[in-house]
Amino acid sequence: MATLTCALTLILSSASVAAEGWAVSPGIEIPRLNIIHLLLVPFFVASMLEIGLRDQLPAEHTRETRRHGRLVSTASALALVVLLLLSLFPGGISLPILVGIVALAVLPLSTLALRSALRAREAGVRRSAATLLAPLSVTARVVTLVLGTWLGVLGAAAGLSSSIAWSIASAALILAIMSTRDSRWGLSRLAQKWGRVQWIAFGCTFLLMNALAAVLARTDWDLTIVGFVGGICVAAPLVVASFRPALIREA
Repeated sequence: MATLTCALTLILSSASVAAEGWAVSPGIEIPRLNIIHLLLVPFFVASMLEIGLRDQLPAEHTRETRRHGRLVSTASALALVVLLLLSLFPGGISLPILVGIVALAVLPLSTLALRSALRAREAGVRRSAATLLAPLSVTARVVTLVLGTWLGVLGAAAGLSSSIAWSIASAALILAIMSTRDSRWGLSRLAQKWGRVQWIAFGCTFLLMNALAAVLARTDWDLTIVGFVGGICVAAPLVVASFRPALIREA
């Protein structure tokens, strides 16, 4: 779902479909790299959170399944890279071709996900049963709150005419995520603490960041104001969810 959302947003914000009659912002111009990074950062965060969920499942992967997974992921990643490059340069690419590239990006991963889900269900692989509804731990609450705020700042900075603030904020976030990856502050550990409310909140934040990227690329409104309001909307779901309880599961 994250891959599909990202691919569709790349089309909506792409300069290569301007010839189809979609209006490109005539107001303050912002670097297109701001738009690209606005899509890639939440996708990176989602990938790190997914690692935490995957580690929580008692599944054993053979060499063949690992190789198959790498091939499928590489095929989807290549299609996304093509879309990313097309979004940077105007070229009058027809919409059917772009939709075809989206299908190449999404179908392999969708097929792999469905097959994996069916095999997991047949093998009885599932998360441990929830035992208690309780507030998030202090660590999980702080990380959730900081993550939401940081993503909101990135959304607000994307509307600026300069990419310096955006580059600093995004680089700092990625560095923080990588440096805390194996600690109790890491996103993979956070994913194991989240409940349904927190996951729904992150899904809303992810969709709002993609929507903000498309709006910034196409609107004729003041982009600074759009970015500021969009940043608040991006941060709100995770900030609120950090104070909501979650189901505690057995180890």
